[in-house]
Amino acid sequence: MSLATVDEQARLVYLQWKDLYTKEKPFQVFANVPAGSDEKLTNLVFEPGPPVTIHDLRGHEDGFSLDGNGFTVIRDEMPGSYDLDSRECMKNDVVPYLEDLVKRHVEGADFVRCFDWGFRKNVDMSVVKMDVNDKMQVLNPGKQVHCDQSPTGALGRLNNHAPEMRDKAKKGRLRIINMWRPLYHPAKDNTLAVCDGSTIDTSDLVEADHISTTYLGSTMYGLYSSNQRWHYLRNQTPEEVFLIKIFDSNFQVAAKCSLHAAFDCTKVDQDALPRESMEMRFIVVSVPHDGED
Repeated sequence: MSLATVDEQARLVYLQWKDLYTKEKPFQVFANVPAGSDEKLTNLVFEPGPPVTIHDLRGHEDGFSLDGNGFTVIRDEMPGSYDLDSRECMKNDVVPYLEDLVKRHVEGADFVRCFDWGFRKNVDMSVVKMDVNDKMQVLNPGKQVHCDQSPTGALGRLNNHAPEMRDKAKKGRLRIINMWRPLYHPAKDNTLAVCDGSTIDTSDLVEADHISTTYLGSTMYGLYSSNQRWHYLRNQTPEEVFLIKIFDSNFQVAAKCSLHAAFDCTKVDQDALPRESMEMRFIVVSVPHDGED
């Protein structure tokens, strides 16, 4: 028996366009600034947008694709023996397992390398100091509408994490794919909304520098548009996995990327456990075969 489809209404958190951005590039610094310094950490301004309908995918999980919509839902039962609190287990067991999963589910994935991961939990962490260099640190869900890598950021990730694939990626196809899944129990109180990439216009995206002590990255934040169509998977289980396209060098496909953001569900049981989730980030290269340019 299939579960009923339950759409949600939510006010997602969008970047607010400022005329300043025509003179000063949007940026955010992920580092401590000395007390008394007049340096600012960011020039980004976020506010909730108008209410939007977030359509429930339940019962229609097979109807969305990476090239058509910028995301897809796959099923996977990750071995329960994996210790996700262990950095060594993540590197030696989880990463190879999930790289293979991406190879099996992403068409043309000749080369896959995980370059980053993160954990989230929907509890009060206001006193926790964020360390973007610590992959094992658990953070709050990210509620700003975003796409993790801009085109510049995607090329930077390739150069930094898989430089041996630069020539093949240039001749073939480069994609950045994120994998998002709940951990331990279904995501009920707070979950992930994904935007149909075919409804995103380039004017909806604003590039911003992400600056840390070890890396200069570049991401994309989303501006509100009534043309965007949003989706989520109600009561998404740990076995139901989102693959989300972040970047694609093939500009001929309908969905070049997908925006995503966390949001608070309104139709949820009071005893629902706080959402816990894991997000993995992959470089995916399709290598040209004989006879292909």
